Amino acid sequence: MEQTPLISIIIPCYNGEKYLSQSIESCLNQSYKNIELIIVNDCSTDKSLEIIETFAKRDNRIRIINNKENKKLPATLNIGHHESKGDFITWTSDDNILKPKFIELLFHNLEKEQVDVVYSNYDIIYNDGTIKSKHVAGPTEHLLYGNKIGASFLYKKEVYQALNGYDETLYLLEDYDFWLRASLKFKFFHLKKNLYQYRLHASSLTSEIQNNKIINNQHKNGFILMFSKIANDLGWNDVTKDLLINYNLKEVNTITNYLFNKEIIKRDILKIENKELEANQIIYGLFLILRNKLVNDKQNYNLSTLFNILRNEKTLLFHKSFSKKVTLNYIKNCFL
Repeated sequence: MEQTPLISIIIPCYNGEKYLSQSIESCLNQSYKNIELIIVNDCSTDKSLEIIETFAKRDNRIRIINNKENKKLPATLNIGHHESKGDFITWTSDDNILKPKFIELLFHNLEKEQVDVVYSNYDIIYNDGTIKSKHVAGPTEHLLYGNKIGASFLYKKEVYQALNGYDETLYLLEDYDFWLRASLKFKFFHLKKNLYQYRLHASSLTSEIQNNKIINNQHKNGFILMFSKIANDLGWNDVTKDLLINYNLKEVNTITNYLFNKEIIKRDILKIENKELEANQIIYGLFLILRNKLVNDKQNYNLSTLFNILRNEKTLLFHKSFSKKVTLNYIKNCFL
């Protein structure tokens, strides 16, 4: 019988007692059995450690690491990765769920497609487990415009090693930064199946970013730092860096920035070294975010912006994939 490779699953845990059991069970109940589950307890003050130890007594595939001080997510992820023994790695949160064939299908397609990173679509669920929506990930070419990989993934350990792990200065953006850096060097594949469940609840990081001003400011500062590092690595002009920062922070008129500097911006974002990424898809992704900003931000409903677009970038109005109805509605609003 052919021996299957060891795959490492890491759960960073901080005060996750409410959903932790479900998360652990989803890892242990995988159809792919040759796993190790590394749970890194980041100084939880609730019953998380007690729950982890109970599971560890039942299943020898579980290893427990207890941080001596609260390290936060990126450092905790790095600790788990350093202890991993598998040649393939994934990680999940203490409140999310892996569907039973998560590992089996991701690993099968990673080998079949001969890639370094495979990722899939996933469910977004409410705190009670009911499904809110289906999230479609990707494409990789659009990573500059948002975290298109998301929560469901598997990668070769060599990806982690080549990137020197997660950037511990980018708490709340450590995963997005990791995918951006990986996309410059490694081959990705999008598996169009729902293999994971991402939970929304009041104490999740997503909720805290939205509702906690201090964490929200950390998140904003992280975007600035992350894109500044990328701009430096790729030799971008400031206008390109500023456009992507401002788009993500929803603060400045991105359209005007682009229209006056479009050739510089297009040239910069195509400086990605990875030949696996399609240049036309990267540019199309840029058009998508600009189009979204154009039709949804009322500060763009004016004749000056409309005429600038008609002179400099008609594609934002008339690309074949864009709704003609939405375009006509935008033009009409510019005359009101």
